[in-house]
Amino acid sequence: MSFFAKFEALCASLIERAFAKSFPSDLEPAQIARKLVATMEAQTRDDDGRLRAPGSYAVYVSPADYDRLSEHQAYLERAWANLLRDLAAKVGVAFEEGKARVAMSARESVPLGAIEIETGSRPRATKFRLLTVEGVPPGAVYKVEGTSRIGRSDENDIVLNDPSISRTHAAVEISGGGAMLRDLDSTNGTFLNGRRIRAEALRDGDELQLGNTRLRFEAQ
Repeated sequence: MSFFAKFEALCASLIERAFAKSFPSDLEPAQIARKLVATMEAQTRDDDGRLRAPGSYAVYVSPADYDRLSEHQAYLERAWANLLRDLAAKVGVAFEEGKARVAMSARESVPLGAIEIETGSRPRATKFRLLTVEGVPPGAVYKVEGTSRIGRSDENDIVLNDPSISRTHAAVEISGGGAMLRDLDSTNGTFLNGRRIRAEALRDGDELQLGNTRLRFEAQ
């Protein structure tokens, strides 16, 4: 049996077992799983006789689909990554970063019911920070680790003295060497590089705007 035929045969049974009974309607994790498998298959290459696939997969869905699936996000991301790992092991594919990682987030430009997947194998950062570009206090630097909540209230990890910011406005979540910005139902919204977002992965140099405050995200 060819490499591609093995993928097809294994994919159907593993996806059915992992997702079909739990999520029987709408945009389903099984659909996302199939697209992840197709992406891994399409980007698997022969590296001196050894098959290698990307290790990082960013899944983007519409905000409405994200809201529906986000309750199960941690479970789904683990299940998708395990599916890719199991398939890779059965057909002899190695991941560029040693193992598969999957992160789901919302993207305003993705239509309802659609899926976009981006891959990457860039070095994973170990330190993260936010720098105040515009706001009070000017030039402030905030270390970011774990889940850092941002807002006007003193109970937040990062407190911004800006009346246009909600008491608990947004959060930056660090996981597996990557970062995600998440709006926490703020009144005036959270913006990433000029676009209003609900949740989206962060990259080095991205600019966040919360109310009248602008912050630059830096990964090291």
